[in-house]
Amino acid sequence: MIEFLQQNDLLLKTLMMYIVLGLSVQVVLRAGVFSLASAGFWGISAYTTAILTKLIPWPLAILIGLLICAAASGLLALLLTRLRGLYLGMGTIAFNLLVVAVALNWTPVTGGPSGIFGIPMVMSLPTSIGLAVLAVASVALWQSRSGGRFADALRTDEPLAMSLGIDTFKLRIATFMFSAVLGALSGSMSALSYGVLGPNDSGFSLVVMGLTIVVLGGTSSWVGAVIGAFIVTMLPRWIGFVREWTDVVYGLLIIIMVIFAPQGIWGIIQQLWHRVRQRKLPDAPVAPATTTIRVPTKRDQRS
Repeated sequence: MIEFLQQNDLLLKTLMMYIVLGLSVQVVLRAGVFSLASAGFWGISAYTTAILTKLIPWPLAILIGLLICAAASGLLALLLTRLRGLYLGMGTIAFNLLVVAVALNWTPVTGGPSGIFGIPMVMSLPTSIGLAVLAVASVALWQSRSGGRFADALRTDEPLAMSLGIDTFKLRIATFMFSAVLGALSGSMSALSYGVLGPNDSGFSLVVMGLTIVVLGGTSSWVGAVIGAFIVTMLPRWIGFVREWTDVVYGLLIIIMVIFAPQGIWGIIQQLWHRVRQRKLPDAPVAPATTTIRVPTKRDQRS
């Protein structure tokens, strides 16, 4: 077991990072807040952690990166508060492109197109697993029974949610910020695991990766993000024989899932489990037929 962990150390760290990234996308999609800004905050926190780790202890560097992203996401959420659906998605993608542009051109700080090398690789596998478990527990608590119902109500019908007493404005802001912090944590984990960081690491490819994780796993629960992250991490090993056709396989897999299983793998598992339970339940006893006795009235006696 120890030998297996040592041989697959970087692979398992990547899995933990993808789990946190998938959670950041799943949180907003379940609530109907079509935000893709977690990729931009991934980059902000990754660069912050990479730079500060050379000056201060790495846990403090991660904490500062998360705090910066939390404050910036709150401000961005207020600026985009009136946007919904596709317009919100385009606004957050523009934010991601802005982060990439700053990373490309702020050469004295970010290293420009070359990025940053020699980042201390201090993220151990136990620490990576611990952070991923903490993120999963936080999302599970966030999407507990009441929280999950609030998110579903916000996604399904916002005016109805408001009529039920849900403060949809605060809920949207909080969901946006929570997603940003999760994306930021994933970026810090990546920087301290790989030791290198480039401006395009937080670009559009990262947005596609996050959406792929959620589409494959499912948006209804944090379990879907974990399943999707596992598939995305292991799929390159499973289909390594196709080599240059890997992207084509990814695309076909996503198309198949969107058309035939839009609820994701976790949704399919839930449906199958529901059918199995329905078959195991005993048939309800049929109530015996009753005979109605008509009591004669005075009118019947007169006739």
